Amino acid sequence: MDDELGKLRELTGQLQKLTYEAVKAGTMAELPEEEQLFARAMQEHMHLKHIHNALEFADLREGAPYEVEYEGNVVNPLAHVAVHAAVKGQIEKAPEVRTAFETMVATGTPAHHAEHVLGGLLGALMWEMSRASEKGAAEAKARYDRSIQRLSGDSSFREKMTKRFGGSHAAFDEEFCPVRVFKAHSEIVIPNPA
Repeated sequence: MDDELGKLRELTGQLQKLTYEAVKAGTMAELPEEEQLFARAMQEHMHLKHIHNALEFADLREGAPYEVEYEGNVVNPLAHVAVHAAVKGQIEKAPEVRTAFETMVATGTPAHHAEHVLGGLLGALMWEMSRASEKGAAEAKARYDRSIQRLSGDSSFREKMTKRFGGSHAAFDEEFCPVRVFKAHSEIVIPNPA
């Protein structure tokens, strides 16, 4: 199982690197649709140090996760980009998500922050569904659907969600966050210079 997971991570790293190279070369339109979504999200975050580094050195990591410790939590910059890509896909294909997004933007939430709100709700749904029974998964999906609807029609809920899921990228741009690279069952912590 560990070999399979390692191979999957290595292939994912290779795909991320190829997508990154397409972003740098300006050839994103040649990518398949899902990779175009990831490339667009990637492009919007390239100014952030840890996202840039995770992509620039993806081939050298050989599939090892690039994670950052921030305020006592371990976060993965590329997971953040992947969630943005998933939300972009939902905005394009799911009318109720597009309506929620457009409502947030029309009422003053910056588009990128609105994606954070939608991504936070999507992440919560994915977390709940991964741990739930079939009945629990259906209940989690129903809660998610209600939240998406409320973003469109309930201004106090919308305000609460924009506060809960902030627009900050501090974890991905912080100068003094130690970088964690996991290789072959051992963890290497690379502190940033103070």
